[in-house]
Amino acid sequence: MYKASAGGGAATRCTVYRHALVRVVSPLLASPAIGKGWSDFALVLAATLMSWDPAPTLAQRFEAVLAVLDAALPRRRRTGRTYQGFIKAFTPRSDALLGRLVPHLRTLSERAAGACWRIGEFIPIGADGTRIDAPRTIGNEPLGFAGRDKCGPQMMTLLLVHLGVMLPWAWRIGGARDAERTLLRDLLDELPRNTLLVADAGFTGFDLLGELCRRRVSFLVRVGRGVRLLSRLGYYRREGRSTVYLWPKGREDRAPLVLRLIRVGSMYLVTDVTDPRRLSRAAAAELYRRRWGVEVAFRTLKRTLEHHKMRSGTATHTRAELAWAIAGLWMLGLLGVRAIAARGHGPRRLSIASALAAVRHAARDPDARRTSDRPLRRRLGRALLDTYQRHASKTPYRWPRKKRPAPPAAPRITRATGTQVRAAQAVARRATAT
Repeated sequence: MYKASAGGGAATRCTVYRHALVRVVSPLLASPAIGKGWSDFALVLAATLMSWDPAPTLAQRFEAVLAVLDAALPRRRRTGRTYQGFIKAFTPRSDALLGRLVPHLRTLSERAAGACWRIGEFIPIGADGTRIDAPRTIGNEPLGFAGRDKCGPQMMTLLLVHLGVMLPWAWRIGGARDAERTLLRDLLDELPRNTLLVADAGFTGFDLLGELCRRRVSFLVRVGRGVRLLSRLGYYRREGRSTVYLWPKGREDRAPLVLRLIRVGSMYLVTDVTDPRRLSRAAAAELYRRRWGVEVAFRTLKRTLEHHKMRSGTATHTRAELAWAIAGLWMLGLLGVRAIAARGHGPRRLSIASALAAVRHAARDPDARRTSDRPLRRRLGRALLDTYQRHASKTPYRWPRKKRPAPPAAPRITRATGTQVRAAQAVARRATAT
């Protein structure tokens, strides 16, 4: 179909799809126009819609998505008819398609964030990891086992979330025994400039924080009793009451990490931003409170989108399924953020569950191919979190097996000894000489 250009010039060619859901989703897909068979656009669209479908098996999800594709695309552009054919075409191209899609989604997320993109001078990125289950099959055994009794194959997944717009930024999928810190190191090149990385107590290693300092990536990390800090070392020339050092035993040949200790209630946070004018105590407390958005993203992925366990039978397919489930979460959130922003609401007001209900309704609506996309956009624009005041806990029952770990206690802070002070001075002299 031809449509006049926005500037009033010559007519330009654009595609108008015959389904409301596809018309709304297609601007998010960084793929060329639809072609015959399983084109890149058709593969990305099918993988995205399958990540939103609630059917219990992948074959059933594919059948539901195929009905949407048949309604949206011209008959001469019909895709393949079987799930096996889709997987055969999709698996070799999955990484390349994600390589084009992720930068496009980042650009759209920055536009949708508006004033929320930065907090002060920093771009806030939260980091956390979780394990995702996989079916107990021979093909999934290369993923590894976490070591618990009766545990099946699992994947350790590290997720980075922008804490202003509450949308994913990057992720890395490893085996069951891969460490969160190792996966985070693989993602450091994906961080934008002026990032402030916000993480919990599992990311306090000397090597990891030292690498962040060398890469000039600012961080705000919670510390607990397992972390030993030094005070009064005399290494930092502007040493104050909140100045502490991370300098484990056996690492005296390397420079100590100069940190600032921030206490917020019972929490202790450390950051390499030593100037309170750049990162105040109130701003640090708010940023760490927003880090809970990463936990919410995992809960949404596992429970709302029902991806707590993958359905694929081989390791390659399972990794691809999880990667596109995260991409589907990102696109669903982006659809909702853009829709509620058009009505004057900030991105943190979005209800992902309501946005998911809207797209699922459009996917199974028999009239979606004959109506405009305005009803779907109205539903997405109303996907807001409730604002009523609760007077009781939402927890309906005290589950006896629920883990209730104790919160991290205060870190151990000791005054530097004379030997440590002299060793720090020697390190400073060597650094000045070089």
